[in-house]
Amino acid sequence: MSGRSARPRAARGPRRDLLVLAAVGLLGAGYLLLPAGRVEVLGYAVLAWAAALVLVRAVATGPDLRPWRAMVAAQLLFALAETVSVVQRWQGRAPFPSGADAVFLLAQGLLFLAVLRLLPAPRGGVRRGALLDTVVVTTSTGLLFAVYTVLPAFGGDGDLPARLVAAAYPLCDVAVVFLLVRVTGWRDGRPRAFWLLTLGLGSSVVADVTFAVLTVLGEEAAPRWVRLLWLVFYGCVAAAGCGPSAGGLGRPPVERRSEPELVRLPLLAAAALVPPVVLVVEHAVLDVDHGLALGLVTVVVVALVLVRLADLLRVLHGQAEVVAQLAGTDPLTGLPNRRAWDAEVDRVFARAAADPELAVTVAIVDLDRFKAYNDAHGHDGGDDLLVTAARAWRGVLPGAFLARWGGEEFAVLLPGLDADRAGAVLRAVHAAVPHGQTCSIGVATWDRAEVPPAVLARADAALYRAKRTGRDRTVHAEDRAGDDAGDRAGGRGAVRGAAAGSAPAALPAPRSA
Repeated sequence: MSGRSARPRAARGPRRDLLVLAAVGLLGAGYLLLPAGRVEVLGYAVLAWAAALVLVRAVATGPDLRPWRAMVAAQLLFALAETVSVVQRWQGRAPFPSGADAVFLLAQGLLFLAVLRLLPAPRGGVRRGALLDTVVVTTSTGLLFAVYTVLPAFGGDGDLPARLVAAAYPLCDVAVVFLLVRVTGWRDGRPRAFWLLTLGLGSSVVADVTFAVLTVLGEEAAPRWVRLLWLVFYGCVAAAGCGPSAGGLGRPPVERRSEPELVRLPLLAAAALVPPVVLVVEHAVLDVDHGLALGLVTVVVVALVLVRLADLLRVLHGQAEVVAQLAGTDPLTGLPNRRAWDAEVDRVFARAAADPELAVTVAIVDLDRFKAYNDAHGHDGGDDLLVTAARAWRGVLPGAFLARWGGEEFAVLLPGLDADRAGAVLRAVHAAVPHGQTCSIGVATWDRAEVPPAVLARADAALYRAKRTGRDRTVHAEDRAGDDAGDRAGGRGAVRGAAAGSAPAALPAPRSA
């Protein structure tokens, strides 16, 4: 083993990728000024090789860039194919397919694998909605490619290998479009290398599609501005590999699950509108007619969009259910909160009003001396007591509706139980209080004449008597005529006002002692 120490990896400046991108812009402008002919063709090949070698050096000297190796191989093959194409043009030969085409297609395959490696699926896989979006957009794009490039190329002149090669190029571009749509919406903070790579791939797709269409229309060589787009592809990929965020690619990203699904609707609408719009343009401007093919494309894409919209509705329905559940849930104990309690009281009392045999009893449970416990054990200890008590009471009240009323008070709705049977059930609540604490309970049974707030007021008054007479007990409210719970300031007026059939009394606020 050699005694030399390993050569240290080159440090990456924060703007190295931007410097490469600026160089690409300057060299691209210079390429446009080159005289037509051999100089321009040679300059194009030299720039392709320069971009590839920049990427080779960046990956060789940068840390954690192993996922870029397939991209390096693809870029070297692209540069080699460009060189073979230049040599053939200098020799006055332009066979199709040629060795350059074989190298180009091999490079396209490596490019697909490289992008898969650099832009992997999120942890846990791609969600159904994101996959459907990708299928819709790729299908719309791919079917248009098929109508305007693949089918004309496959049905054109030449032997079978030539037609197969001509059709293979746009199919490679469809694969790249699939990869680009597949990664939209995955990252909250996309690194700059992601955007540079995406810009380069997009430039390559635009250049390939333009060249394919021009070929179908009879052009033999790509215009200089199309070749400039390919140089942008090479340069952007090199810049992406040189930047400080290059090492962030290749790791499974975090999907943006918080993004509203509705923001994808414009993308779906565009995918659905492209085929009919192209059909209209054909009839109005172009002297071609792909009516049947574009009609079939429209049917397929619209069907996929409808499937996606159905999935969006399913997602929105599920999100609405989650929001409704969260709105009715106490965040600390997980029990229903006052909002959910009010809704359940309305439902149960309406059902009881229609069923003369259905009794309804309400209980309010208060943890005794909670403030002292909270002061002694801290807020975390007090929260733990509330959570543990809620869990324990939920276990001993399987048929009841238990909610957190506020503070250390809880409310219990006992449909189908009269006062005696409710008292027997509530004895288990006393026995289940955790951490050696006790509770007081006030109970009231509906007399079928009072409004629900009056029942709750009587239960609260009974709870007050339980606290006043020593705590750790259950007190049943007397009937409205004989209720003497007015010892607390304002209590008598509130209860009797409800009993007299006036407007429902305001419910007492939870106590803290």
